[in-house]
Amino acid sequence: MDRPSFLSWIVLLILTVIWGFSYYFIKHSLTSFSPIQISVLRMIISAVVLSPFLPRALQKVNKKQYLTIIIIAIIGSFLPAFLYPLAQQRISSSLAGIINAFTPICTFGIGVFFFDIKNELSKRFGAIIAFIGALVLILFKSKVELNAELSFLLIAFIVPFLYGINSNVIKKNLNMISGLHLTALLYFSLSIFCIPIAIYTESFDQIIIALNEGNAFYHLLALSILGSAIAMALFNILIKKVNIMFAASVTYLMPIVALIIGFFDDEKIVWNDIVGLILILIGVLIMNNVISLNIIKKSKDQLNIKTN
Repeated sequence: MDRPSFLSWIVLLILTVIWGFSYYFIKHSLTSFSPIQISVLRMIISAVVLSPFLPRALQKVNKKQYLTIIIIAIIGSFLPAFLYPLAQQRISSSLAGIINAFTPICTFGIGVFFFDIKNELSKRFGAIIAFIGALVLILFKSKVELNAELSFLLIAFIVPFLYGINSNVIKKNLNMISGLHLTALLYFSLSIFCIPIAIYTESFDQIIIALNEGNAFYHLLALSILGSAIAMALFNILIKKVNIMFAASVTYLMPIVALIIGFFDDEKIVWNDIVGLILILIGVLIMNNVISLNIIKKSKDQLNIKTN
């Protein structure tokens, strides 16, 4: 297992900031665009940005790998790009960011059952704590809020599972492909079927309307260039250099950024959001061995000595 370098930590922090802002960009893109328009335009713009790297990628990648690339492009890029805007029609950007912190747990669970990741005690214990945190996010909402938002919360919770599948497939089956070349191929393959959808949904026409209405298109542009093209390239590069749980742990730092941005963007943050986030963070920190179970056990033993 590769030990994360200083550069890997820098990349992780850059990804944290970029993806932490993504929910804010989605929120403000929704003022002029529908969820499907956001997702297809995001894929097309990302493909254009990465197009200079496409010829080299087509030369380097084995044609037998194209099907796998198309599948993970849909699972790891297109569906999340559609589902999060869909969910954020009724849930806040900060809550969407918190839900995404569930990704490492999904990555671990899927890895254990389907990709032969070692089933360590610390990871199981951390997964349980993080799962309790996810329940706190949902179960302690008011009944009115819960009834209105439950289906949208569940939609948002689908995405961490998709990311978990995506990360495991890349690590196991596409680890030999350059992260930049892989990302260029991902968005190129998506743009092929996103362009007809964009035409059918009048997404290109909506750009003109959005430019006249306000700054929604500029938020969508930032979401596409930063949140997709650049961030996904960095993530695909990172996931090849470090262990999969370290790469996935970007998602437990992102909610901190999303919460701060949401607070300054006049979003309401209540106690169960904070408690749920803290529990999820503790869970994934344990899963990544940042918090050792030996420390917890030692503290418990010392407490028992004092009480005796």
